[in-house]
Amino acid sequence: MKRIGNSLLKMSLCIALSGASMVTTMAQSKFHVDLDYHYNLGLSIKKFGYTYGRSDYDMGGHSLRLGARYDVAEKWSVGGGIGLDRYTNDDYNTMPIYATLRYKPLKKLAGAYAFTDLGYAIAPSFGDFYKGFTGKLGVGYTVNLAKNFGLNFQVAYDYKDFRDIYYGYINADTQMPTFYKSNSTRHSLSFGVGVTF
Repeated sequence: MKRIGNSLLKMSLCIALSGASMVTTMAQSKFHVDLDYHYNLGLSIKKFGYTYGRSDYDMGGHSLRLGARYDVAEKWSVGGGIGLDRYTNDDYNTMPIYATLRYKPLKKLAGAYAFTDLGYAIAPSFGDFYKGFTGKLGVGYTVNLAKNFGLNFQVAYDYKDFRDIYYGYINADTQMPTFYKSNSTRHSLSFGVGVTF
């Protein structure tokens, strides 16, 4: 009796795993995971009420993004993700949580798409992160190397809003430190490369 129970348990487990595998395989063609690296070439930054360009600052930045998407229609894909971004000159760290939308307008170029990422960067308790609105608008191309694996290339406009930045300086007259809070916005051109599953 114990052997029959163990055999039934093993058979049920095999059937469940087979069924889960079939559902996963069927869903994989519509469900995608993207892991991308972006270099953000800063174009301008606004701070203290003034706008500075590339002639004033050598602005750069790096970004890692992990996202998941689902094909809701032949041409449309929606999803969301999280990132770790590091902007330089001025130095800001952000952790954006975003929603993404992709549209494939060309049937002859199935790998080409337009996309937008919209979200908000959170400021977790660990590390030195700034919060604020984040957005990307651009175009991309996916080169499929296998059925569920490909290389992804993107070029986009990147907008970043940095909130509640504390600045300080030493007052020349009193020799005392003075601190104040400000916001900053940055416009960049983003170049991305990654993998998609």
